[in-house]
Amino acid sequence: MKALVIDSATTVLSIAAKNDTKYAEVSLDIGMRQSEKLLPLIEYVLQQVDLTLPMLEFAVTTKGPGSFTGLRLSFAALKALQLTINCPIYGIPTLDVYSYPYKNWNGAVLSGMDAKKNRFYTALYRHGNLIIGPTDTDASQIAQWLDEEEPLLIAGPDADMLAESLITYRPIIHPVTFNLPAATTSSLLILGEQLYKKGTPSFNIAEGPIYLRKSEAEESLNKINNSDSTEK
Repeated sequence: MKALVIDSATTVLSIAAKNDTKYAEVSLDIGMRQSEKLLPLIEYVLQQVDLTLPMLEFAVTTKGPGSFTGLRLSFAALKALQLTINCPIYGIPTLDVYSYPYKNWNGAVLSGMDAKKNRFYTALYRHGNLIIGPTDTDASQIAQWLDEEEPLLIAGPDADMLAESLITYRPIIHPVTFNLPAATTSSLLILGEQLYKKGTPSFNIAEGPIYLRKSEAEESLNKINNSDSTEK
């Protein structure tokens, strides 16, 4: 297998490359500096496993939800790759990636990340199957999904925060939490390989990330437009 993996859904930029038995991975928590590091890091991990871009069999990235800027960067980079070497490109929903390592958990798996404004991007899974979501909602709403007698595992970069918020509304629950390490590239690699082996078509060049809400810039623009319409 010869593959490139990018996870840019959070402030942590994680990139990995695999060339049969060789594997290289790098993760940097660099916030808004992802744009200046993305391409050099891609080049770096490929060099570590003796890969060049034309040798790639497929590439895969987190599809969202997540950082507006980060997701756009990875999509732009992989679309350029797709156009250049006609390499299959796959996007995996971010919350699916977080829940994947726990697909055999005997209970409910809640995959989530902080969406700010006292809300979470989250989805509920059982035995690896998506049951609810993905949604952009608050802890009071998420708490209504839960069976207090069912074992609950919460996964994602903000699992502890989500668990604390849920306990406010369901004090009886005792979730197991896994705040994922910086890199989620291993799960992305496995999920991408599954799609590749099935012969799944590459995502459409016009396809974009999954956004569960508008960006702050879009919300500000809407407010301005609504204000102008009211004044008229």
